[in-house]
Amino acid sequence: MPSIRQRIALCCLWLPVALFAGAARAQLSLVPERPSPLDTVRLRWAHVGCTNPDSVRVTMTANQVAVTAERVFAVDCGTIQGNYDEYTVGRLPTGDYDVGLVVNPPTGTLGPSEQVGTLHLTVGALPKPDSPTPSDNYSDGWWNPAESGWALIVQQSGNALVATWNVYDAAGHPVWYSLQPGAWIRDASGSLRYVGTIYAATGPYWGGPFTAGAVSATAVGIGAFIPQAPGRARFEYTIGAVSGAKQLVRLAF
Repeated sequence: MPSIRQRIALCCLWLPVALFAGAARAQLSLVPERPSPLDTVRLRWAHVGCTNPDSVRVTMTANQVAVTAERVFAVDCGTIQGNYDEYTVGRLPTGDYDVGLVVNPPTGTLGPSEQVGTLHLTVGALPKPDSPTPSDNYSDGWWNPAESGWALIVQQSGNALVATWNVYDAAGHPVWYSLQPGAWIRDASGSLRYVGTIYAATGPYWGGPFTAGAVSATAVGIGAFIPQAPGRARFEYTIGAVSGAKQLVRLAF
């Protein structure tokens, strides 16, 4: 427990941070903006500064969702204008909600809590079984246990899906492809699939300085992520002159 003198000193150090934050206009947003009960809702706060991820608490009373976090005790923890902290609210049933953020001062200081703001959120209904919209969230790592060493990483939010395929090239070197953008469609049999362009990306060596001009993405083919039985899927691809398909299961750990 800090002494009174230490607490006063900490408070004084905290004041410039509080004044700076109060002068900046709070920027709150919810992602996705129009979620279904299948989407994981996240609250973003765009500001200069950081909060402690281990301090985040999310509570819910009726339709009121309260997110609280503590600032990091530093005037500048490395963020820049336009960056944001993100807090996972979770999946919510169909209905209307008010989501608010309160940011507390660093532990051991006397600074006031900041009522950043509140946003209204409407969670829509579940998609109909015959709609070209997924009835589940397929965000996960997918693989084939008989072919250890590669994986398809899927991230989905509502109708949007991005997949990264981490595999090896003909020389045995690691390579990754991305499936984006695309769209959900149903074929003649009613099977739902996400079809999109496959890109190959290159960039600067990760262990050296980052050079934006060295980054490039080239369309190399087309792919389809096809959900099947629960926890199972199929990935079809054509990359250059090579076409094929992989049976997948969710990565369990």
